[in-house]
Amino acid sequence: MSAKSTAVDHVTKTSSDYEDGHAAQGEFSSVISDEDRFGFSEKQKKSIIRRIDLRVVGLLGAMYATSSVDNATIGLVLIAGMGADMKLNSTQYSTITSMFYVTFLLFQLPAAVILRKVGPKKFLCTITILWGLTTLACGFVRNWYDLVALRLVLGVWEAGMFPAVTYFLSLWYPRYSMQKRYALWLMLGIIPAAFSGIVCYGISHLAGKGVGPKAWSQNQTGDGIAGWRYIYWIFGACTLCVGIFSFFFIVDFPEKLALGTSKTKRPFLSQEEAAWAVSRVEADRHDVMPPEFRVWEYLGHLKDAKLWAMALCYGCNTVALHGVGFAMPYILSEGMGYGVGEAMALSTPPTLLGSITMVFAAYFADRFRRRTPFILVGACMVIVGLSLIGFVEIVGLRYFGVFLSLCGGLSNTPAILAWQANNIRGQWKRGLSTALLSIFASLAGLVGSFVFRAQDKPHYYPGIITCIGAQTIMIIIVLSLNVVFKRANKKAAATGIPIEGLEGFRYTS
Repeated sequence: MSAKSTAVDHVTKTSSDYEDGHAAQGEFSSVISDEDRFGFSEKQKKSIIRRIDLRVVGLLGAMYATSSVDNATIGLVLIAGMGADMKLNSTQYSTITSMFYVTFLLFQLPAAVILRKVGPKKFLCTITILWGLTTLACGFVRNWYDLVALRLVLGVWEAGMFPAVTYFLSLWYPRYSMQKRYALWLMLGIIPAAFSGIVCYGISHLAGKGVGPKAWSQNQTGDGIAGWRYIYWIFGACTLCVGIFSFFFIVDFPEKLALGTSKTKRPFLSQEEAAWAVSRVEADRHDVMPPEFRVWEYLGHLKDAKLWAMALCYGCNTVALHGVGFAMPYILSEGMGYGVGEAMALSTPPTLLGSITMVFAAYFADRFRRRTPFILVGACMVIVGLSLIGFVEIVGLRYFGVFLSLCGGLSNTPAILAWQANNIRGQWKRGLSTALLSIFASLAGLVGSFVFRAQDKPHYYPGIITCIGAQTIMIIIVLSLNVVFKRANKKAAATGIPIEGLEGFRYTS
């Protein structure tokens, strides 16, 4: 019998004993954390990791792409004719944008719990299909009230994606492989959104084509169908296709594949390969197997101040990222004087460069096993970029400020996600933490959607000052947590008192 088969048999037997109460969790943990049992060569290990990256990060990235594109669409359809057709003022547009965050905020907290209970296939694929249908329905609205209602529904379906996926990714990777994977996942979602401006500009030329009710036409003249409606229909249909495709290829929890209890008919890893993948995570932080869920214990983790501090950091970063990101089409068109087509096209390069910068920063952050220095550099880039947008007259420099703002803000998104995942042990606690980050990001999105107002053009001072203030708060929190973590590590080294309940565990600064 091979070493790999023996290892899997041992893991399966011990897990069965653990579930029956005949083995201690410590014994089970020691079995699945022993990488040496499997005997894989370095080439085989790299092959396993590549397959995990493709099926886990790649597929989840495609699903997140539909969410990013759907979110980016609201600013693009505004300048593609929706604003004129519905005679929207700035307050109505801000209301339409912000209503999404109301339900998005309320339904995030239980996301990781629901994912754990029903599984990735039922949860993630279902919500993707549902928000595809909702996006498609946005193309049939007759007034802005209809759009407000659909944005509320869209928030319900999309609320589960971000906290569930960030939690799910943390189950597959050790702590110092996480930021690269978060960055790749986000990049796969962001790049399609970056090109959505160009795509929307092309789709908008379908205006006047087709036959429908008079209310569907541009300016309700009865001449064909408005171009912005085609944008919703096409993007909604693409989301539906991704959701249906994902249903057949999304992967199960890693420990279920390792223990042979997964119901997946065509697993992409053999049982011994999955067991090796799980062993890497278990050796890193010893929390592969989730304990029984108890709601009061779950909510009790809210007493940990660092969960709130990291969530506030993430929210502060999101204020600028979402504020500039969502407002970019009309900052370029109304604030800098570009035409509609130019504004849509010029929305793409800053986001594209920001995505590339995000991946490079994540690679070096994982390599040096540091988070704080990279977050601080990103925050400074955002502050400089915002200052150029708001306080400089030269259009070229202001546009360069958009690049800096998005490069810094996007780089800090996976950095803060990885920072919290690195410093929090326990599946339920980490699931709660990711939900809390997402909730604060939703609150930040509400702020960002209101602070960049049409009447503040061309410099948008209230929005610029708000975002700079948020970045300053984030820098203070990051520096403070860095001091706390370093002191805790020194104390643990001197006294032997374990951090996060695990001997040898150290905070990442």
